[in-house]
Amino acid sequence: MRRKKLALLSLAALFCLLLSGCFVKTVDELYTLPRHSDEYDNLQKAIDEVMAAAGCEYCAPISGSNQQSVQLADLDGDGEEEAIVFAKTSDEKPLKAYVFDKLDGAYQNISVIEGNGAAFARVEYVDLDGEPGLEILIGRQLTDQVLQSVSAYALDSGEIVRLMTASYSQFTTCDLDNNGMTDLFLLRFDAEKKQGTAELYRYRKGQMEKGQEVPLSSSAVSVKRIMTGAVAYNIPAVFVTSAQEEDSLATDVFIFRGGTFQNVSALDNTQQTVRNPFAYASDINSDGLVELPELVSLPAADAAGETYSLIRWYHLGLDGKHEVVLRTYHRFSGGWYVEIPESWDERVTISRAEALEGARGGLTFSDWKGSAQVDPIFTIYAFTGEKRLERAQEDGRFLLLEQPDVCFSAQLGTAAQAQELTPDELRQMFHIIHVDWNTGET
Repeated sequence: MRRKKLALLSLAALFCLLLSGCFVKTVDELYTLPRHSDEYDNLQKAIDEVMAAAGCEYCAPISGSNQQSVQLADLDGDGEEEAIVFAKTSDEKPLKAYVFDKLDGAYQNISVIEGNGAAFARVEYVDLDGEPGLEILIGRQLTDQVLQSVSAYALDSGEIVRLMTASYSQFTTCDLDNNGMTDLFLLRFDAEKKQGTAELYRYRKGQMEKGQEVPLSSSAVSVKRIMTGAVAYNIPAVFVTSAQEEDSLATDVFIFRGGTFQNVSALDNTQQTVRNPFAYASDINSDGLVELPELVSLPAADAAGETYSLIRWYHLGLDGKHEVVLRTYHRFSGGWYVEIPESWDERVTISRAEALEGARGGLTFSDWKGSAQVDPIFTIYAFTGEKRLERAQEDGRFLLLEQPDVCFSAQLGTAAQAQELTPDELRQMFHIIHVDWNTGET
């Protein structure tokens, strides 16, 4: 009966397609493999001819968002995309980027960008000059060297023009001067000397102009993350987080203001070193500004108890001053964090919760009163297993958030703060830590 019903439904659907005119292909056409377009075949033929003549092979960029051997971008601003083919030969300058444009209806190789190196490190297409068409940023990995090379190119009247070349450890693109054109932010890092220097390239008067070199504000072992965002409203910035010794992090904030490229963190005489390898600058409260983390150790619930840390998230002012805007406890190993009210600051302590069947990593947040016994405010649990949803809501516990393989729940305690807290308010305070799938970091 079930098979008959499915057959009738399929027949009815097919009949509807026939009546609607949507079914326009024959059975033979449906089973024919898809064919490439004439334009694709023409481009592939042009590429094959150039590759064969030069004796080269495809060499795709190894990092970044553009990792294809053949890429498309409108370089000349005519509304049609050019094809850029990344390849490698055994020549003196082995790295080649062939540019193909459609002329008289057929693709032709109009130019080639040559360079030294072992591989293409990264490729970006950006608007550097504010004119129609995109410029190409090509990063090259140099053999047996930590430093890499980046060059900017423009397609002008059918010819490739090099705008600049510089060495770098890492780079990012931004618009620090707020003029609507893309700037190039470079960072050079010397691991042995534990020193880093930033540079900003801006398009000025027909060329890429290099600004003054600005150092990181403190020594570092390595650079962990570079991100762009706003340090203040209408003030874009580049945030460089570097690793110090003993698993600690420090963040430098670079801006362009008053015609000067500068490190705002250098004005901060109390710059915080975050002793946590996971706490990075981020827009934690979704206010459009990037907050910086400051870790503060909480008092232990008892003399033998573990020490936990609160994160104070602050805005860094252009004068180097701090403004704390949020306080959180991040449970990185559990993948969650909870907001801590300002009035609880320096009055809360954290301890391990009593073990429950099916629960892992339970933590109790309590009101700390010095030497007096602590009063629990709330406890957060993470339940797993087949009965996770049921157990999450037993014995006075309530559900905070249900995920595919875990149920987070909480139970209010007896402290005065708990009497002023509702389950809905605690749900709003509770958050999942989101992972950047490109980097695998939080």
